[in-house]
Amino acid sequence: MVSLNTIKLVVWDLDDTFWSGTISEGQIRIIPENVQLVKDLADCGIVNSICSKNDYDVVDKELVSAGIRDFFVFPSVNWESKSARLKTLIERMSLRPANVLFIDDNHFNREEAKHLIPELQVLDATDIHEIRSQLTGLPKSDLSHKRLRQYQVLEQKRKDEDTYSSNEDFLYASNIRVDICEDCIPEIDRIFELVQRSNQLNFTKKRDSKEELLSLIQEPACKSGYVRVHDKYGDYGIVGFYAILAGHVEHFVFSCRTIGQGIEQYVYGILGSPDFPVVGEVRSNLVNGLIPRYINQDISSPEEAVKSDTHIGCSILMKGPCDMSHALMYLKDAESIDTEFTYVKAGTNKTIDAYNHSVHILGLKNYSENQIQGIIRDCPFVDPDMLYGTFFTKKHDIIFLSSLIESVRGIYQNKADGARVVFGPRDVPMTEKANWPTYAAGDIGGNKFTYEFLEDFSNKYKYVGATTPASYTSFLKECLSALPASTTLCIILGATWPLDGCKRHSELHRELNEAVISLSACEPRLRYIAIDSIVAGPQDFDGSIDHFTTEIYYKLAGAMSRVIEEVCGVKVEQPSIAKAFFVKILNMIRVLLKKVFRKDSFLYVFFKRFYLKMTGKKDIVQ
Repeated sequence: MVSLNTIKLVVWDLDDTFWSGTISEGQIRIIPENVQLVKDLADCGIVNSICSKNDYDVVDKELVSAGIRDFFVFPSVNWESKSARLKTLIERMSLRPANVLFIDDNHFNREEAKHLIPELQVLDATDIHEIRSQLTGLPKSDLSHKRLRQYQVLEQKRKDEDTYSSNEDFLYASNIRVDICEDCIPEIDRIFELVQRSNQLNFTKKRDSKEELLSLIQEPACKSGYVRVHDKYGDYGIVGFYAILAGHVEHFVFSCRTIGQGIEQYVYGILGSPDFPVVGEVRSNLVNGLIPRYINQDISSPEEAVKSDTHIGCSILMKGPCDMSHALMYLKDAESIDTEFTYVKAGTNKTIDAYNHSVHILGLKNYSENQIQGIIRDCPFVDPDMLYGTFFTKKHDIIFLSSLIESVRGIYQNKADGARVVFGPRDVPMTEKANWPTYAAGDIGGNKFTYEFLEDFSNKYKYVGATTPASYTSFLKECLSALPASTTLCIILGATWPLDGCKRHSELHRELNEAVISLSACEPRLRYIAIDSIVAGPQDFDGSIDHFTTEIYYKLAGAMSRVIEEVCGVKVEQPSIAKAFFVKILNMIRVLLKKVFRKDSFLYVFFKRFYLKMTGKKDIVQ
């Protein structure tokens, strides 16, 4: 009998397994219990994938329609042998076969897979009830689906890796940053989890209890530390731990999701390459004296060991709505800049713009996991991804932050735990009964609400207004206090031109701008770029006070490049406005093709190569 206690990944067949019927032969019926099982597995930190003999586009459309597509990572859907594809899938996810369960209704498929991958666990589709019954005994320890998001990031990394000529080139381009922290006791729960669960990069295989680990760490002769990692794809959190007692290595362990990045080799080199016996099999051979040069250094390639990996020469984050994303395309080497923009949630039509609101930025460091899980549970207009980010955890030289949405969005506070969320127009509170017909009848940011939801939300949350100049000033002060002392925060201030129909909006921008400008006079790490200094008249706007013509976005990019030069001493070039406009047209074509064709289709791949050749970029900025 299969035990879920050892499973990290469930791989599903589709026809007559996940759903009833064969999709290529006609109508199929989604099995609701299986849909719920996939979601419940994700809640327990177990991820799901697919290995099916079918046409990808047909399957993908069905999964999107069922609202389940985003729960599957690394889907393998084609007509080739399943066993070879399963082996590749497991390797690309850096997992051990013993921690993978394959569910299929076909006896031959299961046996073929077991023959090629003996450690793989398999299950007949008729026995799915066995794992469903086990779920009641497993803790729902990952309601925010953090592990699922980690594998989604890994999936994107693997796709990007395939575009590079060598793995080494990809590693240099990934901008991998490793932090070694010695204050281990506050992170003892995560350290204990690493020691107990990690196998492939566990060099000592010791399984100390939490009490034994605490006793070891507190030994005066013990040198211990935990390892945090982030790269241009995101923050991976704590992925490693070591403990050396009186010169003897007691623990040297890393998460399997760092396999292939050289993190363990980097830490080994930093520690002086201590000599110790490796216990059992590991997926990495440690080399004495070697410190990978692509980690914690600004290096772009093996051939250019002294050239900045980012080309720009400093670490930059751009965070905001479309004003930021439009300006980005008018900076050269833009792919090296970290971005957190307004986005549409994949598989839905929901626009996530509150991601960049001051309330949720502060939430990145102030919310407890229980508060985050409560927001996810109560607020369907919130994407879990927006509740995590690198604003405070990754060291940036400059953070460009747009203030455009601050004054116009409503803020709601949980009556029980005080957590705040942002949604909708400030003057139409969702908790006022008189506004419910508006929310129930409309499609607000891709969200559709029922009266039952609105009543339940109003019972749990209260409307507390919108961002004020005073609250935004307080937010900026807290940010500057929490960010590294070397980080400059640059605010993009909204336009105050009195356009017809936008006078209220204009006045709100003006009040906020004055507060930022006043604070910047006494905070040397706070800068601002005023859109008012760029626009010349109504002809520079495109339909509203927050949307501008191509020329204005080009000039905004120029203002940002001047800030980069002043702060970092590095000049960031801009393409000519004619070329920038051409690139914008290419991007519009790319977006259209992406909607119509798969990313691995011949036409999309052909256009991508043409785009990269014409722009000189390494990859497409999404």
